[in-house]
Amino acid sequence: MKNKNSIIFSLFLVITISISLFGCGKKDPKPENGNKISMKMTVTVTGADQNDQVDFQVSAGNHDASQYGAPVWKMNGTSQGNQHSIIVDEQSFIGTTKTYVFETVKPFDFGELNFSISNFDGGPITTSYKTEVNGNIETNVENLVLSAGQSYNKKFTYTAK
Repeated sequence: MKNKNSIIFSLFLVITISISLFGCGKKDPKPENGNKISMKMTVTVTGADQNDQVDFQVSAGNHDASQYGAPVWKMNGTSQGNQHSIIVDEQSFIGTTKTYVFETVKPFDFGELNFSISNFDGGPITTSYKTEVNGNIETNVENLVLSAGQSYNKKFTYTAK
């Protein structure tokens, strides 16, 4: 009986050690094909005033921490430092600049374009936006017009194909 308990205990110990060493390995959540993407997003807004809401957000990242502390975006040709996400609001479109071009400075695992536009009053707001991934147009909306009282919200995500 003692020999049988000893065998069961030894078997239990071997299984426990095996699970501890090999069964709980951390898996790296990388894209299936391991490819990265370069992105270029162009946004134009005309007709917005300080009473409206216009929020455009671009973001990019990797499945690890490799983007932190390094440049991620250029906005109209100027590096934005290590910001992995940039938000541009209606104040940015009220002045003379009506178009913003966001480009990743190196390839990333994924990217997003989010925006929300609300025309509360006044004249129409016209917007156009385009996203190019690895040189191919993925999203392209031209001359979308929002009259007073209308809103428009979208969120796009981009990954390697």
